Amino acid sequence: MKELLQKFNSLLVEKNKVMNLTAHKTFDESWENNILDSLLFTGVIASASEAISNGPPRVLDLGSGCGCPAIPLKIALPNLDITMIDSVNKKVEFLNDTIKTLGLENIKAIHTRIEDFPRRGAFDIVTARAVAPLPTLIEYALPFLKVGGSLLAFKGSKWQDEIEASKNALKILGGEVKEVKVHSESRSLIIIKKTHPTDKKYPRGKNLPRLKPL
Repeated sequence: MKELLQKFNSLLVEKNKVMNLTAHKTFDESWENNILDSLLFTGVIASASEAISNGPPRVLDLGSGCGCPAIPLKIALPNLDITMIDSVNKKVEFLNDTIKTLGLENIKAIHTRIEDFPRRGAFDIVTARAVAPLPTLIEYALPFLKVGGSLLAFKGSKWQDEIEASKNALKILGGEVKEVKVHSESRSLIIIKKTHPTDKKYPRGKNLPRLKPL
């Protein structure tokens, strides 16, 4: 597993020389802040996956960018069926080329805006790292979860403020904060369970989830 993670990190650092994928320029910086950060909560994701009985857990990774956490998680948990989406086509091309180079299966990247992605209610787990403030992220994520599915949101030190700001969005969109895993002052994981169906009008278009969060 480590060898494959190192190969991915090398590909990421090399591509980052000609494309803005990550702020972490060196192998060691990227290893610490991208690869290892993506794997902090592997146990939580594995536990959520084990609760799914009807086939491989279907995971949607929002705003995948450089491929973290999705690709490290796929390497660590090969049973996951992962779909990555990103609005920047060059990043999607890098992700799909990387998947092919690494020989990974049941993982793909799609070029689309979140609000244009059609697969509502199709996923068991949604992951997101450095995508948006939590109220916005909840609107982006919950429409794509099955009832009973989980949003796993990688967050920093201000997770309590983000949860407080998300109460209305959770009520409207049908979600509930189940647990917060705190790894350090700078990294936590908010686990949100989808408890009710989400109205089909969400997520809203015209960038409203960011401009006018619920």
